[in-house]
Amino acid sequence: MSQVMKEFENRRILIIDDDTRIHEDFRKILGEKDNQSEYDELEAKLFSDDALNTGSIVYELDSAYQGEEGYEKVLAANKEKRPYAMAFVDMRMPPGWDGLETIKRIWVIDSQIQLVICTAYSDYSWNEVLYHLGASDRLIILKKPFDMVEVQQLTTALTTKWSLSRESVSRLHQIEESEEKYRTVVDSVEDTIMTIDKDGKILFVNHNPWHMINQAVGGNYYVDIKDEYREKVMQTVKDVFDKGEQKCIEYATSTGKNSTAWSEGRITPYYKNNEVVAATLVSSDISARKALDWQLRHDELTGLSNRAQFSTYVESCLKNKRPEDKFAILFIDLDHFNLINDCFGHELGDKLLVKIARILNKKIEKNEMLARLGGDEFAILKNVNTGDSDIHKYAESLTDLLKQPLTIDGFDIYPSASIGVVIVSDASAVVTSLMQDADAALYHAKSRGRNRYECFDQAMRDEVVKRVNVGNELRQAIEGDQFEAYFQPLTNLVEGKVSGFEALIRWNHPEKGLVCPDEFIPIAEETGLIFSVTRKMLMMVCCQLKKWKDLGLKDISISVNCSARDFNEQKMQGIIEETINKTGADITKLELELTESSIMDDAESSVESMRILTDMGLNISIDDFGTGYSSFSYIKQFSIDKLKIDRTFIKDTPVDQDDVAIVEAIIAMAHRLKLKVVAEGVETNEQLEFLKNAKCDVIQGYFLGKPMSADEATKRLQENNWPNQDLI
Repeated sequence: MSQVMKEFENRRILIIDDDTRIHEDFRKILGEKDNQSEYDELEAKLFSDDALNTGSIVYELDSAYQGEEGYEKVLAANKEKRPYAMAFVDMRMPPGWDGLETIKRIWVIDSQIQLVICTAYSDYSWNEVLYHLGASDRLIILKKPFDMVEVQQLTTALTTKWSLSRESVSRLHQIEESEEKYRTVVDSVEDTIMTIDKDGKILFVNHNPWHMINQAVGGNYYVDIKDEYREKVMQTVKDVFDKGEQKCIEYATSTGKNSTAWSEGRITPYYKNNEVVAATLVSSDISARKALDWQLRHDELTGLSNRAQFSTYVESCLKNKRPEDKFAILFIDLDHFNLINDCFGHELGDKLLVKIARILNKKIEKNEMLARLGGDEFAILKNVNTGDSDIHKYAESLTDLLKQPLTIDGFDIYPSASIGVVIVSDASAVVTSLMQDADAALYHAKSRGRNRYECFDQAMRDEVVKRVNVGNELRQAIEGDQFEAYFQPLTNLVEGKVSGFEALIRWNHPEKGLVCPDEFIPIAEETGLIFSVTRKMLMMVCCQLKKWKDLGLKDISISVNCSARDFNEQKMQGIIEETINKTGADITKLELELTESSIMDDAESSVESMRILTDMGLNISIDDFGTGYSSFSYIKQFSIDKLKIDRTFIKDTPVDQDDVAIVEAIIAMAHRLKLKVVAEGVETNEQLEFLKNAKCDVIQGYFLGKPMSADEATKRLQENNWPNQDLI
């Protein structure tokens, strides 16, 4: 070790941890041999001669058991001019500051101390640490449990680094004593070191100026600083000369070829005869840190702000809001964007998102923000300068703008968007609540047909709360077996008897009683709980089939509604097989009812899925026929047994001749395709007679039996007792 190094040598270490055992461990690893116990010495002899040996280096160890205490010790050490070279900081130290807060505070009072975060990686990810503390060569993470050699090496390296850093700074102040020595030192430093006068004229600059291209002694320091930062830097330099105080500053410089470099600089006054005659700038390249920070706050695809940055900006607007100010938050979601991805591919979908971002950006004015929240969802913070009617016009203009056709890669795309709007006038509003309100308004716009905007009101909030509550209660219902299957009879007009049932799920709520599926199935689909609900329903239906079979009621089938999400779930085949095996039910008596939309979302995949299910012996019918695609050219490709005519076509027969013609045509074409036809919603004798004359195969409706419990259905089957059965 050089004599100069010894002059600046500092082996003073602070351990900040709320666990006294950790302090004992560090002292075992780094402490003097006189402080070791007989057990420690025995351990060293048994396992490793070097395990507890730190060589000739003697460390001075201090302890703090909370972040606040550690901060005070660092502050006191600096006042005594006996600073710590490094500190080991635990990440979690309840009930006081955690490791991140402690480090941020310590760096305010001592920017040179080397810090080691001791963590098991359970509190913060590395990206979060970088976001809060920035990328720094003064920060290292030490993973628990500690490796003794690693601790020794870290301690030796970091205390030596601190000492070398102090040595380097000291050498810089010897400029008048040895210009040659000074030049040798500063040219070996990666940072830019520069001396300037009060006008920014460069008096000295080292030979490693990573961001000072074309700058030399005699040039002007301010030339390459970007316009938006130049005035701030000039004022900072003026303050250094006027007040004689060191200042820190962050700014951007142009480096040619439209590129930018970011600098973090410390400007220190240089005195001669008690007068500030120059200023020394030590500037570090923080471009990498800035790039990472940008990535954390922006969307990579569009370059727009991301959700985190948008939330931060909303919070800032609330904080700085004047009583008369108003602004609006708009959530924008592209309609059927998944279909565009499926049809044209994700690459074209990404290009569409970029183009939409550019279109929306033209609608953004000063002090407003456009962000991409994720997927196909964007957000705008819009100032409301006059009345609320302005924001309505603005939202309307966005919907008109976003439904204009676009050409991408030779394809004509016809987008549209749904928009949710919340107007903010209360500065005490909470950002998360405002975002939820905008999302609720967006959901409302989608539920009302899409390609429109909706402004938030309390009814929407109530609906959101209701959906959340229902979702939570649904989870409890699944765990608590609160579901019950009801059965509505299907009457075979050819055989003149009840041949099966449609199973309809009911939620036996402990407080509300029986809840109909319309009130909870959509929420189950939104939350993904529909898979669990369908499992429960299949189990109840198959158990009932087995019970009826055991009672000798063997010719009865049961149909079960299957949602689009259920049918498109690749595990459906396995779920049905598992249920049949557990219950012993006859799979040929089980029927799945699918809507047209659920199979047409991916017709090619649906054909294969249906083939697999029918090969197992399962029957499949198309529910609500006539309300969706209603194309027999598609229907003939599918492995189905029945069509169910939607009740909307039945309710006005036989009076409405258009409905009569539609129903008769569906029945005739279905029979030509060797498909049976079920008519839903039969409620009158006239409808029954019409359907009999039209050769309909099976009918269903309140006229022939309402949904009933399993016990009632069993009793009626055994007694062959059905409403209006004498009219069949």
